[in-house]
Amino acid sequence: MRSGPIWVLLGFVVQVLAGVVPVKYPQYALLSDLIFWAATLFLVSIVAWWIWFNRHALKAGAKRLTGLQWLLLVGLGGLWLFGSMAVAAGAWMVWNGSSSTTVGAASIAPAAEDGPLRWFGNLEMFGGSAAGLNVHQLSFHGLNASQREVRLISAAIRSAIDGSEITLKVQAPDQLVAIDQINLVPSGAPIKLTAVMPKQGGFTADEFLASWSRFNFIARDDEREYRIPFNEAAIAPFFPGRVGPRVTKKQ
Repeated sequence: MRSGPIWVLLGFVVQVLAGVVPVKYPQYALLSDLIFWAATLFLVSIVAWWIWFNRHALKAGAKRLTGLQWLLLVGLGGLWLFGSMAVAAGAWMVWNGSSSTTVGAASIAPAAEDGPLRWFGNLEMFGGSAAGLNVHQLSFHGLNASQREVRLISAAIRSAIDGSEITLKVQAPDQLVAIDQINLVPSGAPIKLTAVMPKQGGFTADEFLASWSRFNFIARDDEREYRIPFNEAAIAPFFPGRVGPRVTKKQ
């Protein structure tokens, strides 16, 4: 089977592309992960069939290999296997919103404690200039601090600059869904709400800062409404040197 190496190379290229796509387009991370594993299975099948097809020649050639050559072959195989698992894990993490490119929380102090739901000031961002990516998502954390089930009715972020609004989705349990698709929030249950940027590929830093450097988090349950303001200080860690007070060079 002389075309075997060509198919192996093609499968490897598909693997690499499927691993790179989630970095630029995290909304396609799950599809990329499935394509990646399909390409991996294809590669394993092609290699296994090629070995079986050429088993007699390989058996004779194996007797002539030195220990160093065997070590090199085993090392290359192990490197490919380790790289495949790392890339697949990265795509899976992006799909679940836990990529290493997510910048950490800007604050951990409770921002709203009154009422059945408690909302925290820790803001998560997927992207930003600190991560070298466009802004794809903003996430907010809360908790049902009451002793009863609570119905979460709505949640959104509203720009304090131009009034634009993005409806938040809720993590339940491993996917983002509309708020009206979840059950009552049990007592003690954590809540994670996420704003997905409406632009394909996310907002650039300039686009995001133009409208979202100041915004309000607004949520409503069956008892009250919550409103938490976020200003430049809250998003400054995600855009170092771009917002807020900073040291500059003399002119």
